[in-house]
Amino acid sequence: MSSLIGHAAAGATVFLAHAPGAPPRSRMALVLLVSLALLPDLDYLPFWLFGIDSEPRWSHSLLFGLGASLLAWLALRGALPFAALALAACSHPLLDLLVGVHPVPLFWPLPLAQVESPIGLLPSAGRLSFTNIYLWRNLLIECLVLLPPCAIIVALARQVAWRRMAVASLVAGPCWALAVVWSLRIHG
Repeated sequence: MSSLIGHAAAGATVFLAHAPGAPPRSRMALVLLVSLALLPDLDYLPFWLFGIDSEPRWSHSLLFGLGASLLAWLALRGALPFAALALAACSHPLLDLLVGVHPVPLFWPLPLAQVESPIGLLPSAGRLSFTNIYLWRNLLIECLVLLPPCAIIVALARQVAWRRMAVASLVAGPCWALAVVWSLRIHG
């Protein structure tokens, strides 16, 4: 599965793309969007606390993401666009799908709800331990793979000049391509 950092980056990307120049009081929207992007992993709590394993992990479905988004939208009385809330919430199962290690119950509760990617574009977070060198390697790769597309999404939403984006792409593009190859080699 994707890491906490990857999911948080997705929520932050939605915030930055939907709230350019937001006043400081609206920064709570950042907290909400990042929280929605992280929400599906709360299903780990029953496992960690009580050893209860839920399969399929229905919190990793699009239906759960849309439901959580709707609840947040209603609670906020439409203060944030539903599309932003839904993008943040649904980014979680989509990022986990890009890891390609486990099937994701994307279309739960429908039959054949489990979807599996044939390739892993992102590395798995790995065993959670500060001494696990593979965890740190995989976090680095995930950041190198995810952050450039996140930056492009924000730049497009904020209508950054094409010339500035082209210059940044000349620098970041080769690093991103190497990170993608590095990640694919781990899976292959």
